[in-house]
Amino acid sequence: MSIARTVLLCGLVALGLTAAPARAMPLAYKINPNSTDIGFSVDVFGLTSCAGEFSKFSGSLTLDLDAPESSAVMVRIDANSASMQWAMATQMILGESYLDAEHYPELQFVSEHVSMLGDGKVKMDGQLTLRGISHDESFIADLSKRHWNKERNADEAEFSATGIVHRSDYNMDQDKSVLDDRVVFTIHARLLLTEPSFSSVLAH
Repeated sequence: MSIARTVLLCGLVALGLTAAPARAMPLAYKINPNSTDIGFSVDVFGLTSCAGEFSKFSGSLTLDLDAPESSAVMVRIDANSASMQWAMATQMILGESYLDAEHYPELQFVSEHVSMLGDGKVKMDGQLTLRGISHDESFIADLSKRHWNKERNADEAEFSATGIVHRSDYNMDQDKSVLDDRVVFTIHARLLLTEPSFSSVLAH
């Protein structure tokens, strides 16, 4: 081996030893009803709250632990899957004055801008489409509840996101004297942040 080639190989080895640690690849997760809960609640008369949930939805979460600002989320929700604590309330929320699920069968939230807030929290800015109307909305996501799962040999975290939506922005301004204009949306999932063979969302 020539001296020049030896020097070149030694240089490449030295670069490999002193290079910065490789950046972890973003983790991609599927959002599905088996591992995720999506709910909503609204205050009634300012004294109590009425809660509901969606049972059919899909989407994806791209989680970049090294650069959370590069994370993204996309969720599609079947409006007809909405349900509340009482049958009458379910019929009302599906009706024309609210979700109008017959004419607008899908809700969608897409976020491609995430900023760090500290303490395991990030702000996800995106666009919510509801009743065919799109508005900019923000969700605060929390990944602070992390622990090691020995059985799965993985770092596990509780992912939760909360956002406040004004229903009047989407022409759902009925019953103003009874229901608050603010509706709280929540997303909750249990995530595996590292796994030997693949990344996934855990089922409850």
